[in-house]
Amino acid sequence: MIDIKMTSARAVLGFVLPFAVVLTMVLSGIDIFIALIAALAVLVIYGMILGAKLKDMEKAMANGASAVIGAVLVVILVGGLIGVWMACGSVPAMLYYGIKLINPQMFLPLAFIICSITSLATGACWGTAATVGVALIGVAAGIGVPLPLAAGAIISGSHFGDKLSPLSDTTLLASATARADLYDHIVSMLYDTIPVTVICLVAYSILGAGYGSGASNLSEITAITDGIQAEFRINLWMLVPPMVTIFMAVKRVPSIIVFGFNIFFGILWAMLFQGVGFAEMCKVAFYGYVSSSPVESVSSLLSRGGAASMATTIYVSLFSGMFAGLLQNMNILPTLMGLATRHIKSSKGLITMTSATCILLMVGGGGQYTTLTLPGTAFHDTYEKYDIKPCVLSRIMENSGTLIGSIIPWDVSGIFLASTLGVPTLVYFPFALLPLLSPFIGIINGWLGFGVFHSNEPVRLTLKRRKDN
Repeated sequence: MIDIKMTSARAVLGFVLPFAVVLTMVLSGIDIFIALIAALAVLVIYGMILGAKLKDMEKAMANGASAVIGAVLVVILVGGLIGVWMACGSVPAMLYYGIKLINPQMFLPLAFIICSITSLATGACWGTAATVGVALIGVAAGIGVPLPLAAGAIISGSHFGDKLSPLSDTTLLASATARADLYDHIVSMLYDTIPVTVICLVAYSILGAGYGSGASNLSEITAITDGIQAEFRINLWMLVPPMVTIFMAVKRVPSIIVFGFNIFFGILWAMLFQGVGFAEMCKVAFYGYVSSSPVESVSSLLSRGGAASMATTIYVSLFSGMFAGLLQNMNILPTLMGLATRHIKSSKGLITMTSATCILLMVGGGGQYTTLTLPGTAFHDTYEKYDIKPCVLSRIMENSGTLIGSIIPWDVSGIFLASTLGVPTLVYFPFALLPLLSPFIGIINGWLGFGVFHSNEPVRLTLKRRKDN
């Protein structure tokens, strides 16, 4: 920790000032990268006013940046993989078959279901969005479904598995830091996930109903499919690289190895089936694939990917990590956590305060890993005091922590998904229903007493309500 005296008032001011800078600049249309730099500068100046040494703050920022290096490496590899999959024909094949087979009216609920199944099988929200999601966003463009709607359904489905899969790193971290049994945590999550999933399916079915054959240009669809066939060899063999990726993810191979291996596998696949040279494919992995199609819609769909395309995401991720590291080491976040626990009078208030704290941590730039660790430590004893099992704490941490990162423009998750799907965060967030609604459903269940387990009772799905203390 940086050696400064941190009072409650100072902590609140240290949190509010940089957050206000970020929010004001983003809403004014200023790039998130610039906004984060400005917020970081404000926090550094604030620390110096309080007597912090510059070298200590530099160390804190370096530690914060190092904490996101793993995520940065994944971002780089995902960019390369998208470019390679474009060139080898995998994404074009998924686009081709998707456009041919998917009814525009059913696209949104189907996209949600497909991404839900994929993320549940792999435990990877980012991986699902970067693979199946990229193909689906292309299908949406091809059949005339608005991209913000499509991105919302894809992101919601991708988060489904991130909430429930025992393979998800956030699921494991949330249960571990709250000291909850993993499978108790998953069962507990169902209390919020089931109603939100039902809402998503109904809403996406209604929202997508207006995009039938009359809403899409059949000649444009034909032009797209013909354009894809003219540029690539399209057959079922092109689906092998994505299947290999999903298989490796299911087997819990580390994501860096999964994406790295599949870049090289995709390069070999492109050389074998598309006749592209090794040197050219290496360029594609770094700079992205550029379509040669004379059809503008095909060219815009396929000209994507490359590690270089993720530069902004990488920069913002590093600065977000530096920001979170400074908030932590200046003792701002721990002080705020202590402040939050003082005003709890009931189990309803405890659940509400836990959710509000996680949301504030995410919105304030704490990041998902901070949000999954600090509340677990800060609130664990209070949950014991109110005779509530830790799986309830871990559920609230997931609902109000990891999930909402995707709808925050300055969070690493929001930045990654916006870059990957090509839709700005502020544009798709009204349609990302699962991360948007989950915190509210969690609070409602807490107030009604559903899924709030006593320490001496088994964790299972039941309509039994817990009475408040």
